[in-house]
Amino acid sequence: MVPGMAPKPAPPMPAQPKKPQHMLVLGTGFVGRYVSERLLSQGWRVSGTCTSAAKKMELELLGMTASVLDATTSNIADLHALQDATHLLISIPPIPGVGDPLLSSHADLQTTLTSGNLQWLCYLSSTSVYGDCGGAWVDEE
Repeated sequence: MVPGMAPKPAPPMPAQPKKPQHMLVLGTGFVGRYVSERLLSQGWRVSGTCTSAAKKMELELLGMTASVLDATTSNIADLHALQDATHLLISIPPIPGVGDPLLSSHADLQTTLTSGNLQWLCYLSSTSVYGDCGGAWVDEE
């Protein structure tokens, strides 16, 4: 260092390429698939769950990473995409006799999410999941 001269600042670090946002859609039914397709078209990385191997293949053809998940028996913590997801959309409809299947996985889900990359969570519900009830009152039961 020369007396009376300020040191030269270090050159800026090269910018790291920004990783795309990663949405995990638990339940890629009609609405979950619509959201997934929109996000894929905007450059998002999208993973999703479904209930059959045939549906898994359909989702993979769209460009998604898909997993078959039986919401009544599968361990939600086993979903690798859950650790990596920055955004989570929960769109699994209630199951007759069970209700909301994720409520039984609440502790596993909470533990997995707090140790991951999650920035945003949305619980999406629609009255359409109950079908035609002939005007009768509908609740989670």
